[in-house]
Amino acid sequence: MITASEIASLRKRADEFLDNPALLARDSRNSADEVFVQLEKPSGSDEEIPFVLRNTVELDQVFRDMLLREPIFSLAEAILSFNWYKGMKFVGQNVIRNKPGLSIDQWHADAGEIHFPLPESIERHDPRIQLRVLWLTVQVPLSDIELIEHGPTQYIPGSHHSGRHPNDQENPEFDGKGPASVFCKAGDIYIQNSQTWHRGAPNTSDRVRYLMNIQYASIWPRRSGRALPIAENALEGASDRFLDLVGRLGPST
Repeated sequence: MITASEIASLRKRADEFLDNPALLARDSRNSADEVFVQLEKPSGSDEEIPFVLRNTVELDQVFRDMLLREPIFSLAEAILSFNWYKGMKFVGQNVIRNKPGLSIDQWHADAGEIHFPLPESIERHDPRIQLRVLWLTVQVPLSDIELIEHGPTQYIPGSHHSGRHPNDQENPEFDGKGPASVFCKAGDIYIQNSQTWHRGAPNTSDRVRYLMNIQYASIWPRRSGRALPIAENALEGASDRFLDLVGRLGPST
């Protein structure tokens, strides 16, 4: 459970960065996502609104501290560790600020690929097989999401066994199951397998929805050994644990 003071600090810094024109103009070519502020247009409007704060690990210590925050760190590590390998790597952190009309409402699986794909001739993975989790996202709501109008995260239960991308944007279904919504309080934590079909339901309320996500991966997605681009000043004074998590040896001298 994230404390009220942590939530307030995370929201405050996210708002300051999202509303800072200088960050929009900042050169982000060498950042992991190649953008710091993602802009979106609400449906039926031509106005671009700051929507997602990306590369937060470069921006402020309050975000970097969340990467090692317990119980988040140890729980993610336990899920991603296997056999001889104990550990994981950081692969992304964002804060999504859903003003009314803004949402990531397309059904999708994270990581851009299906880790255990199946041909069309095979309907699904055998449910008796426990598929290895190679990439996961820790979702941390920074505001209460108690009604469907607030835009909860929605999942298609069991869809990580599908071996494919979502089958229908309008009415996705797997094993006869449709969307299930996650209703939660600010500071709660829920974890998703990157392969599970999900989306953010449209925020049709008159309030702002805040959601931070932290992505970790096992050694498999990071087998190239390349570290994510992170500004050197963001690594100053970092612990060995943090440096190992982000795949860095520390600031160059």
